[in-house]
Amino acid sequence: MPVTIKDIAKRTGLSSSTVSRAINRSGYVSQRARELVDQVVAELSYQPNWLARGLRGKPSRLVGLIIPDILNVFYTTVAQAIATSLREHGYEMILCVSGDNQVTDLGYLQVLEQKRVDGIIYTHPAGLNNSSYVRQLAKRGMPIVELNRRTEEDLLDSVLADNFGGAYQAIDYLLSKGHRRIAMICGNPNLTTGKHRIQGYTTALNHAGVELEPELVKVGTFSRAYGEQATEELLSLMAPPTAIFATSNRIALGALVVLARRGIGIPDDLSFIGFDDVEWMSAWRPPITTVDIAIEEMARLAVDLLLRRTKSPDNGYKPITYKLSTRLIERGSCRDLSV
Repeated sequence: MPVTIKDIAKRTGLSSSTVSRAINRSGYVSQRARELVDQVVAELSYQPNWLARGLRGKPSRLVGLIIPDILNVFYTTVAQAIATSLREHGYEMILCVSGDNQVTDLGYLQVLEQKRVDGIIYTHPAGLNNSSYVRQLAKRGMPIVELNRRTEEDLLDSVLADNFGGAYQAIDYLLSKGHRRIAMICGNPNLTTGKHRIQGYTTALNHAGVELEPELVKVGTFSRAYGEQATEELLSLMAPPTAIFATSNRIALGALVVLARRGIGIPDDLSFIGFDDVEWMSAWRPPITTVDIAIEEMARLAVDLLLRRTKSPDNGYKPITYKLSTRLIERGSCRDLSV
């Protein structure tokens, strides 16, 4: 039987009216009670069927965007580009920042459905995710486009970067310059961003006949803090790497801060390649060689795909995946060891 508000009230020990206010984000509810309700909603997979209640009515001209991190320049740029594209089509955007938190993410998914948005552009949180809820939401008629990240189980429309190809290109470039001890710092391998970048790294080494050295592979989170931690660990090795491939701009920033603090010169002492061509990379000294994702194109495709689904809803559709090519921008952060 479907989970009801009464079931949640019984589990939390709160009244049904308090639970209802917490779920609907209406009226006063203490922070502690709201967090408790959100936790139980996630545990019980509570799914209010707003479509069945006839609440959707006419189009709202609103689209929800859920991103994991507003401090990440990649997602800031994505949000701006999506908002601009939506306005060109007569839509407004509701921005939600999950903080890579599963409970917060679920709460936003529910709020957006309750606000009767016409669709959701969605980036999964990096840790525990709400894939099953997202699929159920899509089955109930909500157009959803996954952006940048996808869990392998999901069968939804998506707009992604060619993460495998971008990583392969970066490592192949370093190999062509004579590097063999190439370190990689990467985020969560349970999402396509991390998994495919790791695969691109290992495949490029394999094709070049270079043995993979586990001590050079650091896998954690796509964050500045992890970039700092992993770089410290790499520099403490008996035989440090000659090059570092940082697989996101946040990881790259953390790594570069450590290198600067330690007085390690780029590229004379160590070569460096990033992933995401955000503005500060060209302003760094020396400018950072990086793998570029066409962020504006990614945003435009996500909006076009979502609006296409809102105009022709069909629960039996075949999902569409756009995979955008990446390109290596060569600057001044890689030393040629082959000469």
